[in-house]
This record gives sequence, C-alpha cells and structure tokens, in this order.
Amino acid sequence: MAPDALKGPPAVITGLFGAVAAVFNIPFVDQIALYAWTNINQLFYISSLVSTLGESSPLPEGWGTQLVVVTGSILLIKLLWDASNDIEDSIDDS
Repeated sequence: MAPDALKGPPAVITGLFGAVAAVFNIPFVDQIALYAWTNINQLFYISSLVSTLGESSPLPEGWGTQLVVVTGSILLIKLLWDASNDIEDSIDDS
C-alpha cells in the first residue's frame, strides 16, 4: 500500500507533470506545478482580475472566464483537502 504522502493531490499533480516533463524532456515542469499548487490562492485572485478587464485584457475573449473556472476549481480542491487533513488531525488528537 502506498504511503499517505503519495495519495495527496500535490503528489499526484507533480507526478503527472513529472511524467510530462520526462516524456518531453522539460526538467522544470514539476517545479512549476508545485509552485502553482502552493500559490493557487494568488493565481485565482489574478485570474479573477484578468477576467474583469474586458476588452483591455491581453488574453482572447473568454479565456479569462475559463481561467477563473480552472483556478477556482483547483483552489476548491486544495481548500477541501486542507480541511479534511485538519479534521483528520483533530480526530487523531482527541
């Protein structure tokens, strides 16, 4: 059975990006994925600001909304994961 550290979303995400990096020989992809996971709050805020720029946005129309949905979904997964870990820790402490 795999250790609990290998079952978490950060491990899965960095594993997937590591596999892509190995296939395409890009050594820094896993560091980018880990950076994105740890800073998803800021990336969500930035994407929400980009989506409100409208026509003055450097991105094509509609990409801002898609970016908000993707970063918001990842942020929700991270918040739920952290909450479940906190609940599990409080149960173990009692």
